[in-house]
Amino acid sequence: MLGETIVRRRVAVLCLVVLVAAAFACGMARLKVGFGVDNFFRSDDPTLRAARSHYREQGFQPPDRILLFGWPEPDPFADAALDRLEAFGAAARAHQVVSAVTTLATAQVPGRLRIDPEQVAASRTWRQLLVSKDRDAVGGVIVLQQGWHHTELRALCDDLSAQLLASGHEVRWCGLPYHTMESRQLVRDDMSRFLPIGTAVSAVLLFWLVPHWVLALAALLVVPLTLVSTLGLMALCGVEITMLTSTLPTLLLCMSVADGLHMVGRFLEERDGDGPGRGDARVAAARTFAAMLVPCLLTSLTTIVGFATLLRAELRDLGQLGLFAAAGMGFAFVYTMLLLPAVMSWVRSPVGRRPLDPVGTVLRAAAAAQRLSPRWWLGAAGLLSVLAAWSGSGMQTEHRITADLWPDSAVMRQMTWYEQRFVGVVPAEIVVDVPGGLGATQRAQLAEFVTRIEKDPTVSRTLSIVDLFADGLPPALLPAVQKSGALPPGFVAASGELVRLLVFRGDHGTGAWRRFEAAVVADGAGLDAIRPRLAGLQMVGTALVLSMTDDLALSFLGSVVVIFVLVWLQCRRLRLAIAAMLSCLVPMLLVVGLMVLLGITLRPLTVISFCVALGLMVDDTIHLAARYDEERRRGLSPRDAVLCALRTAGRPVVVTTLVLLVGFVTILGSGFKGTFTFGLLVDLSLSFALVAALVLLPALLRALAPQPTGAQDTSGPP
Repeated sequence: MLGETIVRRRVAVLCLVVLVAAAFACGMARLKVGFGVDNFFRSDDPTLRAARSHYREQGFQPPDRILLFGWPEPDPFADAALDRLEAFGAAARAHQVVSAVTTLATAQVPGRLRIDPEQVAASRTWRQLLVSKDRDAVGGVIVLQQGWHHTELRALCDDLSAQLLASGHEVRWCGLPYHTMESRQLVRDDMSRFLPIGTAVSAVLLFWLVPHWVLALAALLVVPLTLVSTLGLMALCGVEITMLTSTLPTLLLCMSVADGLHMVGRFLEERDGDGPGRGDARVAAARTFAAMLVPCLLTSLTTIVGFATLLRAELRDLGQLGLFAAAGMGFAFVYTMLLLPAVMSWVRSPVGRRPLDPVGTVLRAAAAAQRLSPRWWLGAAGLLSVLAAWSGSGMQTEHRITADLWPDSAVMRQMTWYEQRFVGVVPAEIVVDVPGGLGATQRAQLAEFVTRIEKDPTVSRTLSIVDLFADGLPPALLPAVQKSGALPPGFVAASGELVRLLVFRGDHGTGAWRRFEAAVVADGAGLDAIRPRLAGLQMVGTALVLSMTDDLALSFLGSVVVIFVLVWLQCRRLRLAIAAMLSCLVPMLLVVGLMVLLGITLRPLTVISFCVALGLMVDDTIHLAARYDEERRRGLSPRDAVLCALRTAGRPVVVTTLVLLVGFVTILGSGFKGTFTFGLLVDLSLSFALVAALVLLPALLRALAPQPTGAQDTSGPP
């Protein structure tokens, strides 16, 4: 028997576990925290690749190099204000990360010579970029060097903010680079705060609820071993921690201890029971391994399947989350099955006493609930499911770039301040094919198209060669102006047959984007000399988010099917598998209905929470169903088998759920609203799942159990 071998060679097994974990831990020194914007826009889809081809083939720079800024200024055209702008620009240009700076003090209008600042601010080219709409603030554009690093950007922003603050003014930063930098910092803060807090709280809870400190410590040791192995593997594979993968440590912290708690509960039952070998820790450890190997393997496989479904997502970061979460659960299973039997074989001391046992209270309530006939609980579950399905029918898919930021956060306050005074900070891109070059007809149709686009209520303004021509630039001088770098983005390809329009929009979400996309198609219709089409980062990112949400929904349904098959194969009873899956799906349906009532839309992190929650709740269901099946095979009635399963496997189920709940509660203080929503949904799912596992599942097992002819499962006091 493998369990007996592990117990017999326990010292060698423990040394092997430590050596394997240490080998992976050596790679953690190379682990980096990144937030590369480019990771969110990689795609193998031909259409989406074509939407980025103007960067690669025509030399256009993506808008993630455009850093916007502004600050209040009562008189933007006063000498003092212009002096501040000039000093600000000079200080910015002193940083190597800066490629160009444009402010009211330095801006020029192509095609005009020596015009005053007021004319610059009113020009078509610089309108709403250098002076606010109400003329109560000044702003500008900083173009960053290609390949800029977040540490360089942080030094730039801190330096310029300090210099301006010394003059009594506070700068507001906006734009994709600033959003990226702040998001990266929030990821670092979350990791530095929540990992220690989550570990400490989980440890305290474990030592309180597990009746033996050595066994609690053994179950807890699986957590750091799993974390260092998974994160070390990520580092060795060259994968960085990003906003999505930053949830991985918390997931593993909560999930890697689950099987260990079930192992501990079974060990105490085997050691302190009435069977042969009573009191012998070595025999109990070997029997625990034999009894728990298949259920723990199945729970690990179902969780791995749930995470592995993320691999088919087109978003690279999401696929990496699924890959390494699945790898982490593999590490957790191996370490649990090797470490726990080896450690438990030394534990001979009796269990301690708990001054307060909330788990016992929960289990007694669950047993008391079985006094009611199963049909009452099934009817209640059916009614709640119908109401949840009715509410969930209003679920919407809606994602915004700033959806993961709190409305009152410093980043959002700055972006809101800027958008109210200047332009929308989420630039869309439209590329226009101009066969034959920019002749008079092409220029006229391009101007007509821009006029149509700017009528869209979500558009602040556009920026293109149309503005240059309106300001008096002769078309013949356009190539020279383009090469001079006088403007923030590139406007025309070297061939002259491709033009780019920057469209400054607010972060209005996917619904507004779809309407804008349709408007671009409609506005371009009937223009025979030019062919406009959406392109760029926002188009690719929005398409990937929509595709990812659809893919995750399909992946979730696929994981349900796979998990159902695995449960069926394990217990080999169709009714048992149906009961197990129904007890998992009902809580998920309730969460969907509650999401609509709370105004939570379907977004990447919310869909991921479903995959995570399903994998977690299936674990407890499998352990309870497996123990019920074991007791039924011993000849107990359905009702007695349910009560026995609650008394034995029920304690690890409750302890595991409480540990998971507390672990995910710790991330509710995250600076990312999306991470908070993720933790909230997982906690709600686990809370509903615990009730379903302790009340609905037993009712289903009793109702679906085959009865002898003329017999029925009567309800009575347990």
